[in-house]
Amino acid sequence: MKKLMMTLMAVVIAIAANAQYNTYYYNQYGGSIGSSTTRSNYGGGYTTNYYDRYGGSTGSATTRSNYSGGVTTDYYNQYGGSTGSATTRSNYSGGYTTNYYDRYGGSTGSSTTRSNYSGGYTTNYYDRYGGSIGSSTTRENYAGGTTTTYYDAYGNNIGSSDDW
Repeated sequence: MKKLMMTLMAVVIAIAANAQYNTYYYNQYGGSIGSSTTRSNYGGGYTTNYYDRYGGSTGSATTRSNYSGGVTTDYYNQYGGSTGSATTRSNYSGGYTTNYYDRYGGSTGSSTTRSNYSGGYTTNYYDRYGGSIGSSTTRENYAGGTTTTYYDAYGNNIGSSDDW
């Protein structure tokens, strides 16, 4: 679920920026826990490849527009097997709502993303019953990319990511 949360936010930003970029993930102490690369694919969408901190593959995702005017992301393990999916669409509050599913189509949770007062984005994550499981804030960084900080349901910092 954590990978889904981090990835979907990054991919939504990438689509908005029409960008190819690298993302680096860190734990709450600043230690590297992995990375990902996102690039355009031949289907008109995006492909993201994930790596552990040693550079080994941990999976991938493909993101494309769907027929309802939103975005669908399909997730795969390092062997190419499906691990789940997510759909993102605009909501009535001017932000985005993402629904996450397991590989059988069962709901695993959701998130809502909106602009915040500091000029960035805030995303709130929920389990399949609507209970809060965490949040994240995304803002521009000095390298010209974005920094996202992740929090658990109690507001404790659990990690971050930088992309450019």
